[in-house]
Amino acid sequence: MGRGRRGRAWIAGAILIGIAAASVVANTRLDDPPRFDGAGYAVLGWALATGQGYREIDHPDRPLHDHFPPGYPIALALLWQRTGPSAAAAHGLSVLCTVVAVWGAWRWFRTLYPPRVALLLGLALAVNWTWGRIGGAIQSEPLFLMLSQLAVLAALWAGRCGGIGRGIALGLLLGACVVTRHAGLGLALAIGLDLLLRHRPATAAAAELAMTAVLLPWVAWQATVRRQAQVSLLPRAGLADLIARQALFYARRLPDQVTGPLVEIATVFRDSDLAAALATAWAMAATAVLLGGWLRALRTPRRRLAGLVPLWTLPMLLVWPFTEAGRFLVPLVPFVLVGAVEGSAGLLARAGLRRPRVGAAGLILALSIPYAAYAIAAGRAEAARRTHADFDAACAWIAQHGDRPGLILTRHPGEVFWQTGRSALAPPNAEAIARAIADDSVAYLLVDDERYARAPTSPLGRFAADHPESVELVRPGRGERPVTVYAVRSAPRR
Repeated sequence: MGRGRRGRAWIAGAILIGIAAASVVANTRLDDPPRFDGAGYAVLGWALATGQGYREIDHPDRPLHDHFPPGYPIALALLWQRTGPSAAAAHGLSVLCTVVAVWGAWRWFRTLYPPRVALLLGLALAVNWTWGRIGGAIQSEPLFLMLSQLAVLAALWAGRCGGIGRGIALGLLLGACVVTRHAGLGLALAIGLDLLLRHRPATAAAAELAMTAVLLPWVAWQATVRRQAQVSLLPRAGLADLIARQALFYARRLPDQVTGPLVEIATVFRDSDLAAALATAWAMAATAVLLGGWLRALRTPRRRLAGLVPLWTLPMLLVWPFTEAGRFLVPLVPFVLVGAVEGSAGLLARAGLRRPRVGAAGLILALSIPYAAYAIAAGRAEAARRTHADFDAACAWIAQHGDRPGLILTRHPGEVFWQTGRSALAPPNAEAIARAIADDSVAYLLVDDERYARAPTSPLGRFAADHPESVELVRPGRGERPVTVYAVRSAPRR
């Protein structure tokens, strides 16, 4: 590479890093506490940082944990040993990971396409709405995005040069991916197959052994704890029905990874059969283009991995017991972009376009910008903060005025623990609530029924309404999404 080309590459990389950082920061409130699953990760991370082991220290019994893989909690623990339990530091770590992931994906794109196409795809990823939305969150995705993109680059290095040492380095990265998010297994299988197709069996074997060495402690831990391991949730019956539901779900959500949640809005939030049917038809056509693009990528060795990763990962997701509202697709966005280029370029070439991949990449960038720009202009991060404002206020009330000793019953124990420092439980039904109160261990009920879309009604709210003699309203909810705090008086009458 000449000086001029090298200089242009440095400039392009700097521009992408700046745009990616701006997109993520604009979608993130750095002072936001951990939310939902993120609070669970944060609790585990703080437990590790303080030498308490891999335990749910928000739970009164402080049980060992085997549901969330430990990669992200370990990263949080290492961070918080230096900074203390800082949400801002955790957000900053996520921003850094996402920016590195964008840079890594762009470097990968440059091995697949000429610089212009690679830059267009890099820009589409830098402004991507899903990466912008989750890129600064206290969640495991940002760390996984970085690790997976570095693993792809390491796979190219190992495939090109071979060698046991390179295989070991690749395997360690893949192991880190899988113990950060279990869906990384699809990436590992795809990379292993690609190495074999490149006639690198020794490198593939070294990578597999190194990855296994990373995974074995986690597998042994799950076999020992056996509380809520994700593998235990895999279906044992009704598999055909599950696959059909998941296939429809992911076919609808795949195009949304580029354009914004248009199909999701039409099929979940709009009460219109016509809108849902039209959106589903569009999604099926767009997903067919993606599938065609991935199959086309398999024909070319340098692009083969771009097809193998989604074609290994998506079948796994079809039998996985939950979808995390589509979050499993977020790490696949770079592969979705390549599939979209390959699939669209084939159509554009048939239409007679002279440079179909440039045209396809430009079209994908154009489709990526509108919703991403709208989300920033509309202040999505601030709107999310307002959604949680009364929950945060209720937790602050408990922290400042909650003088009754005992547990807090809530839908989200990790969040309550993080904001109040008090142990909490999430009872599944009214009977469990009554048992906890009968044990004289409960001080407050925190009722939040409206914090996220399509949330089921909380049993805590129903219990408070059915047993007014057992609870006392001490903090009424306020605003559009009210959160109510009740103090417990006595056990309910039977």
